[in-house]
Amino acid sequence: MTNLKRGTIAYFSMEFAVDAHIPNYAGGLGVLAADIMHSAADMKAPLVGVSILYHQHDNPVESFDASPYMTLRPERATITIEDREVILGAYEYQVKSVNGNFAPIFFLTTNFPENKRWDRDLTKNLYPSHTYTRLGQEVILGIGGVRMLEALGYHDIAFYHMNEGHAAFLTLEVLHEEGFQDQDVKERCSFTTHTPVAAGHDYFAYDIVNGVLRDMVPWHIKKLGTPDMLSMTHLAMNLSHKTNSVSEKHREVCREMFPGYDFENVTNGIHHLTWVSEEMAKVFDKHLSGWRQDPSLFAKAEEVLPDEELFSAHQKNKTQFVQWVNSHREFFPIAGELHSDDFFDEDTLTICFARRFVQYKRPELIFKNIERLRDVGYKKLQLVFAGRCHPDNHYCINVRENIEQFGRALRGQVRVAVVQDYDLEIASHLVSGGDVWLNNPIKPREASGTSGMKAALNGLLNLSILDGWWDEGYVQKPLSGWAFGERSNGVADPEVRDHLDCSEIHDRIEEITAEYYDNRQNWSKRMKAAISLLGTFNTHRVVDEYYEKMWKLDS
Repeated sequence: MTNLKRGTIAYFSMEFAVDAHIPNYAGGLGVLAADIMHSAADMKAPLVGVSILYHQHDNPVESFDASPYMTLRPERATITIEDREVILGAYEYQVKSVNGNFAPIFFLTTNFPENKRWDRDLTKNLYPSHTYTRLGQEVILGIGGVRMLEALGYHDIAFYHMNEGHAAFLTLEVLHEEGFQDQDVKERCSFTTHTPVAAGHDYFAYDIVNGVLRDMVPWHIKKLGTPDMLSMTHLAMNLSHKTNSVSEKHREVCREMFPGYDFENVTNGIHHLTWVSEEMAKVFDKHLSGWRQDPSLFAKAEEVLPDEELFSAHQKNKTQFVQWVNSHREFFPIAGELHSDDFFDEDTLTICFARRFVQYKRPELIFKNIERLRDVGYKKLQLVFAGRCHPDNHYCINVRENIEQFGRALRGQVRVAVVQDYDLEIASHLVSGGDVWLNNPIKPREASGTSGMKAALNGLLNLSILDGWWDEGYVQKPLSGWAFGERSNGVADPEVRDHLDCSEIHDRIEEITAEYYDNRQNWSKRMKAAISLLGTFNTHRVVDEYYEKMWKLDS
């Protein structure tokens, strides 16, 4: 760990994916935030997390019961929304480390009888679509979070760190504390932006902001948040000491999106102890002493991990994975009775695709030329897709139905399974049980991506477009997987671009299947190269880099 004086860091995030049963995450933002807190606990770094508890239902019987997972603290704080005083409480969740240390996360709630019904509803759901509710929720996270920490006795905050712009209102509370001196606020705030598209950044009309926040709005708010609308990202950047991107490629995108702003880069990572499978951990314990405490030791994987033991551990994982898939009839998009050839087996090359089914991630891309896919994968390929669809998300539902249709069309030739959800538990099955991890978003819209890192930790090889973290990982270790996307560089027509990328994926699959079935020795070398990437792409390194780059002032 870098030798720096470490004051308490308040790490604000709308999501923390600390437990599959706690409804506090929608995707990768929450998984990353939780992994950072896990590493902080391991490293005894004084981080305290701040988020919101989403109770999900007005009826106390049906609302989320947090008591099995966390403790409601007795302290209270208040904020003013319009002319109403709203009471805040906090549940404390402890992210525990094997070394006995822990890092606390405080989940804010307004779900108290003393509050009006509409104020209780402000912490009801993650990412509400109604503008007023969303604004109120972000006021609670930012302003309320700072006040709640004070009520809890945290008087020594060295930096407030905003994980995305949802928490940007905390700068207004710090600004208020500092007597409206921008520079004083900048010396206490830092900011991470994850979103490489304009539509993913929150904007609010100034009339609603002024109506909700009133005297908390500084006189120069339009200078801080853009003249026409309050941009939460601009507010965070303008009142932060430093702003960071989450991959080197993403830094280039940030500079184009926000000209005139400077960006540090801290490429994302994963918490190795959270995502390693039991079988792989046994191999690491035997041949990579100290890896649990120091993930940088993964850099030695190619030198010290024996081929046979590694491949055997992978096959045990794959056998368990295949049994899990086969035990769920609903995963198979086949009407009527299943035949023996429909079931997955552990000897067939297995490619996994698991992420939110949104348009830019192109979940159907591999099927763009189904005849070529049938040709390159005939009787030697099985595909697993996993994604969660909100009941109102018709695009997502249509994508899932289309993939199921493709699966039926390929019956007897290429096996296809569709997992009807995607959460932490499902992810743990996929990132340890497949052979290859597929990632094919539209460039450059993958800010970082961390699922491929989890797969690499367990010996899976990445088949990914050169974007986000893979743009760095592939250059570092070309043997750790396969890259594509070069043919479509500079192509403006989406249809042509997709056909070119699909064609390149199929070409890579043809190479991959030949190596998988005919050159096991080289496949084992690739697995070790993939694992060695975790010497870099881990959240212990991320925490260190945040301290070095983001959480100290230049002398």
